[in-house]
Amino acid sequence: MKKSFPIFYFSGTGNTWWAAVRIAEALQQEGFDARAHSIEQVPPAAAGELIGGAWGAGFGFPVYGSDAPRIFSNWLKGLSPQARTMPALGFVTQLGWSGSGFNYLENTMKAKGLPLHWTVELNMPNNICLPAFPIFPYQSNVERFRSLLERRQSDIQALARQIAAGIPHRQHNDWFSRASAWIQRAPFRLAHDLFQGLWSVEAERCLGESCSRCVRICPARNILMRTDQPVHGKACVYCLRCFNFCPTFAVRYLVGNQKLEKKPPFRGPVAEFQPELIAKR
Repeated sequence: MKKSFPIFYFSGTGNTWWAAVRIAEALQQEGFDARAHSIEQVPPAAAGELIGGAWGAGFGFPVYGSDAPRIFSNWLKGLSPQARTMPALGFVTQLGWSGSGFNYLENTMKAKGLPLHWTVELNMPNNICLPAFPIFPYQSNVERFRSLLERRQSDIQALARQIAAGIPHRQHNDWFSRASAWIQRAPFRLAHDLFQGLWSVEAERCLGESCSRCVRICPARNILMRTDQPVHGKACVYCLRCFNFCPTFAVRYLVGNQKLEKKPPFRGPVAEFQPELIAKR
């Protein structure tokens, strides 16, 4: 009988989805029964049942300011402690450097009966294409990602072999990495709520109720349709789905986004990704 190894992840615009699916596939090649589950589609209670009969479990999210998106943190808080201890994998996707990656959640995972045996950080394509933040150049041509994704695929296969062999590996689990993470995490947490109200919609571009895609794919249920126009609330988790996947580039943050007509936003690391694949149904 194959060992079960469910993987639970949150993904905003596709990077962590790609990683979770590839990790599951790599573990399957090593003889595990591994499946990737979006936390938007599997609540904590259902996840607990899947974990209960498993050999181990994986958890992943995209790093925001060396922190986890609040939707993932809240989901993890709702997960009941396991009746028996089992090894856990924690992975993050990032642009370049997150400090300690998943390791800062070590105590939380232990309290759930899921001590971290493996932690890994996966550098992925930049999904931040807000005109208000032009510091980090992005690319929307998926062909440009191919070599990067091939390297990540190799990393993931090596990780799967370590898991199958029972060899623990904790990337950046040291005091320097933890300290450097707080340099980003503390300011991000302070600024999180302050900047949630900077989203708006250009009425002349928006398709209104005939589209409503931003309302449907928002993981935080933060966007509501009012008088044929979407309105952002104050529960944004900065996943960028509404901005990146608006068909008419109507969603804006601080400034206009007409530049997106010349260079489309990032819409996943591979052409087949669509947020409807992982959004709550």
